[in-house]
Amino acid sequence: MSKVYRVAIIGTGMICNAAHIPAYKAMGDKVKIVAVADIREEAAKETAERHNIPKYYVDAYEMLEKEKPDIISVCTPNAYHVEYTLAGLRAGCDVFCEKPVAVKYTDAEMVFAEAEKLGKHLFVTQSLRFFKDYVAAADIVKSGALGNMYFADLHLVRRLGIPKWGMFHMAKENIGGAFCDIGVHMCDYLMSITGNPQMVSTTGKAVATLVNTMKDTYYSNVESGALSGDIFTPRKFDWKEFDVEEFSNGYIRFENGMTVTFKISWALNQPNQQTVSLCGDKGGLLLTDDSMKLITTQGRYQADLMPRIFEDKYEKLSNFYGHIHVFENALKVLDGEMTMEEYPIKKEEVMNVVSIIEAFYKSDKLGREVTFAELEK
Repeated sequence: MSKVYRVAIIGTGMICNAAHIPAYKAMGDKVKIVAVADIREEAAKETAERHNIPKYYVDAYEMLEKEKPDIISVCTPNAYHVEYTLAGLRAGCDVFCEKPVAVKYTDAEMVFAEAEKLGKHLFVTQSLRFFKDYVAAADIVKSGALGNMYFADLHLVRRLGIPKWGMFHMAKENIGGAFCDIGVHMCDYLMSITGNPQMVSTTGKAVATLVNTMKDTYYSNVESGALSGDIFTPRKFDWKEFDVEEFSNGYIRFENGMTVTFKISWALNQPNQQTVSLCGDKGGLLLTDDSMKLITTQGRYQADLMPRIFEDKYEKLSNFYGHIHVFENALKVLDGEMTMEEYPIKKEEVMNVVSIIEAFYKSDKLGREVTFAELEK
């Protein structure tokens, strides 16, 4: 019989309740959630009681010391990902860390090095790539149908989708706004399907201009990222605390010659949109919220093909079913059924995404293009 892993979760906000806990439950008797921790006692207590988790803590370090879990999930705001990932590794745990694992290249390098030194695993839950439409698009790209890819255009636009239940809007807690919250998904997906070419340079602009004019506007939790619409024990939101970007756009160059434009927002006077547009020398692919189109030729004729995509096996279990695939693969690694070389989310892809994030914010600050060579090493 395979080992039953004792799990503890740090941070009991939306992503813990909507993604990590359902993913652990989907693993059946392979895991047991023994405790959760949150700096807000009411949030930790409510999560523990609702999910029948035996213990809850306010101090994550106390939880690590007393519970001695095999695995931890780090579901805190971004500013604490590195701290608690290191704490978990040093306490003898394998770590599932929410994206992004860090917003600086050197920090990401450090936590991966620490995991390797301690003989532990760090799994970053970059989950968009496991959603069914994105899996199908990746299969088409990897089949060679697009040929040599040289351009991509990435849009993830929320018309008014600012998360109002945590600390996403506070720079000292979350480092950045829309780009490091949801732009990371688009960057990771692109790296996963293009062979992970090294980022050469990034030019970006971060904007916050609408937030102060939309304080009384109706908004949707679903459109803000809580896909079920449910928010449990949310932290009180205060517009005066908002000091990150609501909108970001820019341009990325890669060493293989590919270029990428992007538009990422929590708030923008445009319709909600999630689009990946890929262009190669044999064809193109347009993936939107509700359709996929392969743009190619048949003989002498231009042709648009519409692939049929069927239900994912985990789709009915969780709105965040991409996390279930992440956890399933990770447990195969821990059980010795899969090597890290076979594990689908590669360290090198995570590092490349972090380099894009760091370069984006540095570019906005300096008002110019920033190269990979300029990142802190």
